[in-house]
Amino acid sequence: MTRVKKVLTFSNVVAFIALFVALGGSVYAAGKISGTQIKPGSVPGNRIKSKSLTGKQIKPGSLTGAQIKAGSLGATQINQTTLTGVSASSLASVLYAAATVPVSETSPGGTQATASCPAGTYVIGGGASLSSESVGEVNDSGPALTRTGWTATAYAYGPGLSMTVTAICTAVKAIG
Repeated sequence: MTRVKKVLTFSNVVAFIALFVALGGSVYAAGKISGTQIKPGSVPGNRIKSKSLTGKQIKPGSLTGAQIKAGSLGATQINQTTLTGVSASSLASVLYAAATVPVSETSPGGTQATASCPAGTYVIGGGASLSSESVGEVNDSGPALTRTGWTATAYAYGPGLSMTVTAICTAVKAIG
């Protein structure tokens, strides 16, 4: 009993009461505070538990592309009408245009050829090939400056070489 009297001093009793009041207040507050009582913008992002928010709880337009994990969105989660620029849905149809020309051995600047897209279409890709790669090479290949065809330059190291340039073209629907 003497030992208990030594522990039950006035200061120890007050300290224990203060401890229980402090702990009880935190538990009470945690059970009584709801999301409607929290002022908007008062909780920083680093205080929100990872993966605890759903899409419906995030304000539309508040996230940027840099804040979205790459590959985390599928086609059903993207509203195509909100995308800017030319998208696959704006392509009417894909057409191929080709031009075949003989490659001259004597041309110091090479032989250039362009496969032109039909009127009203624009190039989205292309390439060039030789009838024999053992007697020549394609030096460059790319879209024409006007984006209405594909241009390539080839050099011949022997006779009888030809180059075929192909343009992949499409009509672009008006973006609304």
